[in-house]
Amino acid sequence: MTTSQCTFIRLLSNEAKGAALSDSIKNLEKGETSSALYPVAPEKFSLIPGSPFAYWVSDRIRQLFVDLPSFEGNGRTVKQGLATADDFRFVRAWWEVYPDQIVTGTSEMAPEEFRAKTFAGRKWVPFAKGGEYSPYYADMHLVVNWEKNGEDVKEWICERYPYVDGNWGWVVKNTEYYFKPGLTWPRRSFTLRAAPIPKGCIFSHAGMMAFPLDNELNEMLGIFNSLAFDYFSRTKTSSGSGSSQFEVGIMQTNPLPKENFHNIQLENQVVENSQISQYLESNTEINTNFCVPLKKMYQFLSISEGVEEYSREISVFFDKYINLQKSVDQICYSLYDFSEEDIQQLLSMQIRPSGKEGLFTSDIREIYLSKFQNLETPRNIDYYIRSILSYILGTIFGRWDIRYAIGEKEPPELPDPFAPLPACSPGMLQGEDGLPLDPHEIPRDYPLAVDADGILVDDEGHSDDIIARIRDVLTIIWGDRADAIEKEACEILGMKSLRDYFRKPTAGGFWDDHVKRYSKSRRKAPIYWLLQSAKKNYAIWIYYPRMDGDTLYKALRYAKDKLAMEERRLEDMKGELSQLGTGGVAVKRLEKEIDGQEAFISELHDFVEKLERAANLDLIPEHDDGVVLTIAPLHELVPWKEPKKYWDELIDGKYEWSSIGKQMREKGLVKRN
Repeated sequence: MTTSQCTFIRLLSNEAKGAALSDSIKNLEKGETSSALYPVAPEKFSLIPGSPFAYWVSDRIRQLFVDLPSFEGNGRTVKQGLATADDFRFVRAWWEVYPDQIVTGTSEMAPEEFRAKTFAGRKWVPFAKGGEYSPYYADMHLVVNWEKNGEDVKEWICERYPYVDGNWGWVVKNTEYYFKPGLTWPRRSFTLRAAPIPKGCIFSHAGMMAFPLDNELNEMLGIFNSLAFDYFSRTKTSSGSGSSQFEVGIMQTNPLPKENFHNIQLENQVVENSQISQYLESNTEINTNFCVPLKKMYQFLSISEGVEEYSREISVFFDKYINLQKSVDQICYSLYDFSEEDIQQLLSMQIRPSGKEGLFTSDIREIYLSKFQNLETPRNIDYYIRSILSYILGTIFGRWDIRYAIGEKEPPELPDPFAPLPACSPGMLQGEDGLPLDPHEIPRDYPLAVDADGILVDDEGHSDDIIARIRDVLTIIWGDRADAIEKEACEILGMKSLRDYFRKPTAGGFWDDHVKRYSKSRRKAPIYWLLQSAKKNYAIWIYYPRMDGDTLYKALRYAKDKLAMEERRLEDMKGELSQLGTGGVAVKRLEKEIDGQEAFISELHDFVEKLERAANLDLIPEHDDGVVLTIAPLHELVPWKEPKKYWDELIDGKYEWSSIGKQMREKGLVKRN
């Protein structure tokens, strides 16, 4: 019996689609073959789970879905996780909360041991929430409040969603898989690429996870990142090329090479690519592997030289990464017994959004050059100048351990990507318990005097002047080259001085860069707060992680002392003027200086009044509230629109669950309905 066939015409890669369609129809009428023509027996579609309209796939590839085992089964599974239904309330960036409240542990610990920590003061758990295209490694920058096994989340959800027969519905599900290691991937992408999720984490409904067997995590990471597995996945989306949506059901029914397979070469190459990916991301401050922005930067005569050296290093890594990926693909072709014809058909489907054909191996270079900056351009030397200045400010506040920057300590080896995350990144100034050191705990032989109260001032001549302290660090790192480094930094930044850079709150200045640097996945969480006078002639910088109930009063003392000093200076100037008499060049010059001094004092009075208003609210900061709520009372002084927005919402009675919201209600600061 002859099976009827349908013929499909595929023109996605053709720019002149009209002409290509006409040619294809002519070939079809003549009975001639063409690369655009795909004859398929309709019943063959049912070989692939869901019977997708994947006409471009060969019968042999379709048969693999029947002959090979699916991922789901035999101890493997794919799940969706937690939907808090209010991420603003329950999710934070890891650097917003106290590190001693973040769940961490060792690779030997069982999931139940991590869960037990949520009953012992560790309420924040690393949270995998999907994210950007990031093969082989994706940093975990979020934490979720799962105190006492999610007591607050579940209680809040109970008020809004039905809880029937022990089932939390779509919100809290698959909790038995929390804290287990696995693989995650972006739900929607042009190419399927997976990243490892470490042990000790919770995954979200958007950050879907595949759970292989424990002894095959790395090998399965390689398979998920192969073009073969991507090809299987896209056959079920009926897209073939272009953007696809990789849902749980698609991954569950993808074929594996065979049961109990093991390939040591694949495992080794996956581990190496994971290490490269970790290294390339580890020079950003919010990364959990961060130590320093540039390795051994103290050795370089200039920052430009250091960036050029790093550029050469990562270029080698890029090439190695690409070659490893090619090898991973070849191994997986062999595991699936792909023919050369199958491979060519697969490669022909790799169409990018631009419409240009390009294999994953060339596409990954573009992804990384975009993600980690193309260091050959002046724009990215600018990026590293900003990174270094941000790092230096952090060393002054005691956030970063300067011994890594001056060569006294070597960065630790990168961890296993499936190992539990630390509470602090390794570059932080921390004790043996892995938690940040308080200023009084810092060793006496530490090479830098750390600012004890977490407050610096923009006040030339003051012992806590931010620029003077930055110059101290430049000297510690670069010695007699410090002045040249500072000059180079200002030239590249397009600033007359470092003070101009730190005073400028808008694009190009430190504050704007800092907000962007510490914002991720809709969480805006800057940790170095700029409180600035109206005309930007005076400012106070506050280190959020060290902020407590006394911080604003301490800052107010700085501001009042500055005001008193400038008022005394004004009196001295007026006394000098009275002795000069009237008329003359000296008198006019002094009168002009007095006018300027009076304007400055008026500016300081305004600053003090606003800061005093905020301090007198007596709102005790609670880091669990997060940055944007904690900074809200300072909305009159911070050159950022977010604090005013959240202050208005707090006044209106929003965020009643927060510590600041509760305090404001108790003090009668919330509008009554």
